[in-house]
Amino acid sequence: MKKTLLAMLLCSAFVNSSFAQESNEFQRKVFNHVSANVSVGTEGIGFGLAAPVTNYLELEAGLSVMPGFNVSGDLPIESQGTLEANGQTIQIPNTKVNVKGKFSRTTFHFKAHVYPFGGNSKFFMTAGCSFGGRKIAKVSGHSDDLQQLLKDYPDLKDEILNRVGATLGDYNVKFNDNADIIGDIRCNGFRPYLGLGYGRLIPKHRVGVRVELGCQFMGHMKVYQNDEQVDLQQMLNDAGADDDLSKFVEKWTCYPVLKVSLVGRIL
Repeated sequence: MKKTLLAMLLCSAFVNSSFAQESNEFQRKVFNHVSANVSVGTEGIGFGLAAPVTNYLELEAGLSVMPGFNVSGDLPIESQGTLEANGQTIQIPNTKVNVKGKFSRTTFHFKAHVYPFGGNSKFFMTAGCSFGGRKIAKVSGHSDDLQQLLKDYPDLKDEILNRVGATLGDYNVKFNDNADIIGDIRCNGFRPYLGLGYGRLIPKHRVGVRVELGCQFMGHMKVYQNDEQVDLQQMLNDAGADDDLSKFVEKWTCYPVLKVSLVGRIL
């Protein structure tokens, strides 16, 4: 009887010791761990660092880089007839201009991830913000022929520029004083964020996988040409009711986020 009781006590002590050791080995307290993560998704390639506050809350800071890509093409230059100057008829060039478009995004973010069920549960909800450059797309081009014409007739510069433009679909894109085309699309520099997903940034084990789905609120996008904002409603009126591009730019205020992350606990 005594041997049996002694064995039970030893077994109980071993079990309690094991639970205590496991508990001491891994707990989520205020900034007592640090993890790093790398992700890929609609924001591009992301990197981040995270730390816990409790089993219910983890904080993350990081950045996402969308690899830039360029497109280019020739656009026809259309003019409105000729000009009369000093008894001469001046023909405005009816040629083409090579236009290049560049698309890229780099954003920093700070997020609070809430795990409503605590413990080691993996379902989470996220709130935070992203911020970065306002310009998300740029367009540029130059016409040597038009530049030469402006140099030859400087007194008629404004009239020439009013009569000439590059044709992009239903749009007439204007040149600046140097015969350049400069345009860009901008959104808010500060972008609130909401999301949800599955997986821990501070995993119980050293390595884990995480999936996040959310939305970055960019605000209404704005189109600029020669650093002046373009009236999208006027673009709609000029291009006609079937202008899907202007409608899309005018209504697209949210950027969808879907990313898969590989996380690793380093402390």
